[in-house]
Formats: sequence, C-alpha cells, structure tokens
Amino acid sequence: MSEEAKPLNLYQKIVQVRMIAEGFSKDGHSYGYSYVTGNQVLAKIKNKMNELNLLLFPSTTVGEHHTHAYKTAKGKDVLDFVVKGEMSYTWINGDNPSERETVTWAYYGQQDDISKAYGSALTYSERYYLLKSLGLPTDEDDPDAKPEKPAQQSQQQNRQTPPPPAAPNTPAPTNTPAAQQNRTSAATGPQGLISEPQIKYCYRLKNEKHIDEDDFRRMISEIGGRESIKELTKKEASEFINLLNNYPKGA
Repeated sequence: MSEEAKPLNLYQKIVQVRMIAEGFSKDGHSYGYSYVTGNQVLAKIKNKMNELNLLLFPSTTVGEHHTHAYKTAKGKDVLDFVVKGEMSYTWINGDNPSERETVTWAYYGQQDDISKAYGSALTYSERYYLLKSLGLPTDEDDPDAKPEKPAQQSQQQNRQTPPPPAAPNTPAPTNTPAAQQNRTSAATGPQGLISEPQIKYCYRLKNEKHIDEDDFRRMISEIGGRESIKELTKKEASEFINLLNNYPKGA
C-alpha cells in the first residue's frame, strides 16, 4: 500500500510556482525585441497558485502624493500626479493558514489622474514583486526594455530627413512613395502619421482584448516615446498593432 503524499508546506508551494518560469514564451514585440508580457507572467503564476491553494495578499499604508508639472518635447504643458507609499505582500498556505510569510515592499506611480496613478502603481508593484521574488527573468525579456538612445535618435533623424529637391525644370515624379502618400493624405491624415482606419483598428483590438487604459497608454509610450496614438507614424502604428495582436485576450 503506497504512502499518502505529504502536503507541501508554504515554501515548497512557492518553489512550485517558481518552477513554471521555464514555461514562458516570448509573446510581445517592441523596438525589435521579443519579450514575455507581464500579463502572461501573472496568468501562469496565478493559475499555479490556484492549483496549489496558495494565496498572496497585498496591504498598503496611506502614502504620499504630489503634482509634477512639466513640458513635453513638443512644448505641451502637462500636470501629473505622483503617488508613493509603503506596502507589504503576505503569502498564505491555504491548506494551513497559520503558515504565512510577509514581505515589505513599496509602490510608486505617475499619471495624469491621481486614481490612475495609484492603480498603475499597484499593478506594477504586484508584477515586479512576483518577478523579483520568484527570480523570474526581467533582463532582455523585460516588458519595459528599450534600445539605446542613439538608435532612437537615428530613427527620429530618418523620419525627419526631407526628400531631395527635384531638378530645375524637371516635373516631379508621380510614382514615388511620397507622391502616392500625398495623393492619399486626405484619407489617411497628415503625411506619415497613423491613419484613421489604423486608429479605429487599434481601439477595436483594445476593446476585444479588454486592455485597460493604463496598459494601452504604456504600450503607446513604448513605441517611440509617444504620448498619444495620433502621434504615431504609420510604421510605428504597424508595430503597435503587432503589439496589440500579441496581447493575451482578457488578461
């Protein structure tokens, strides 16, 4: 007669959760990088926690907040709310609730609305607490990973380089990409910028995949540091659409 399996203690359960790190696949793309999205990480971790009857409870204290006024690179005046405070996370063994482990942590957030600043602070706090406490990879797979600034500057210079002028008394060619783009600018918005159909498609993906406003804004800012979807170029819009298509539905 086989022996009955011995119940796992709290720390053994946490190790079981940590072991799922090997099962992640790179499901996001930005700036030429492939990376593991935070939503995929949380989905797999929480599924395993449910299986093990392992609980994680956050607890926050009343923190601090202040406003931060600044100008964007385009000279636009912006007022953000910055929140910060102390908090803790407590692991609890659901099969033996007296087994628990509390870890002190902190939260920081900045948004144009104080409620959104607090909400995004808690979202990122939870994500990075789990990644760091479980030793999951956050280097080249970091959702916030970006290339070096010279590469960004090179991209901006390429976007700003004007086409060479036509030779004197020579009619401008009509079959060049620039000429074709000028002919269709009425339907696609200002030359080189995201088109209205692309904007509508992005918002349709946002609604279909239940992407919250914080994540939507964050993904826009990852594409060239843009503040608004309407500032994306057509090339950046294509990258953004790929990013939305790879977003786990309902995460």
